[in-house]
Parts: sequence; C-alpha cells; structure tokens
Amino acid sequence: MKKSIQFFACLFLFASIVQAQQYSQKSCSAVTLNRTIEFDGSSESENIIIDVSEDTGKMHVGINSTIKSGFLTVELYDPKGNKKGNFSIESQQNSNNKKKELVCGQMQKYIDDPVKGKWVILLTPNKVKGEVSICTSMYDE
Repeated sequence: MKKSIQFFACLFLFASIVQAQQYSQKSCSAVTLNRTIEFDGSSESENIIIDVSEDTGKMHVGINSTIKSGFLTVELYDPKGNKKGNFSIESQQNSNNKKKELVCGQMQKYIDDPVKGKWVILLTPNKVKGEVSICTSMYDE
C-alpha cells in the first residue's frame, strides 16, 4: 500500500512538471523603446508618436519628467483623439531666486488591448528647463 501511494505521488509530481513546462512554453514578446527630450527654456510643443500595431495585446507607457524651471503639461491621446492621461508640473522658484529646485512628475499607464494606430504624447512646455523621459513597451500576448 505504501509503495502504491509513493507511485501515485511520483506520477502526480511528474504530470505536474510536464504541465508546467507546457504552460511555460507559451511565448510573449515585448518591444521597449526609450527616448529623452531636453528642454532649454523652450515654449514649443512637441508631439511624440507611438505606433501601435495590430498584434499588440498590451501596452505600457511610462513618462518621467524633471524640470528646473517653467511649467510643463504632458498629455496622452489614443488614435481616436481621446485623452488617456495627463499631468502638469511647475517650478515654484523664479530665475532670480538663488535657490535651486528640481520638480519631478511621473505617469504610468498600462493598457490592455490598446487601440491600433498612432498614439500621441503631447508635451506643452512654458519656459521649461529640464527633460522628459518616455519608455514605451508593447506586448504581443
């Protein structure tokens, strides 16, 4: 009796391992792009285009900004023109002040089954000195 319990326990363990290996063989590929935009007192808007293909199952957009002066608005739009997220940051120190200030803002968006087409990140600076880093990841699940 003891040997048959051990046999069935080993059989169950073996079946579990085979099933786990089959499950882990499903593939998912990801493409990640990083870019950094530097502003040196600019007030000119920038459009950053993210091209989402038909086989994209999930998308992650991470936007990090650090400014020394000025006011910055960041907006994310889908291909249909719908706003999917935004934030604004502003330095509270003026250029005549002897104090230095860094203001950081961040947005993370995780989107299942994103609309296919050209997504737009709109950067609207007002006398901004600083930078914006954008990381986009596309998953074909």
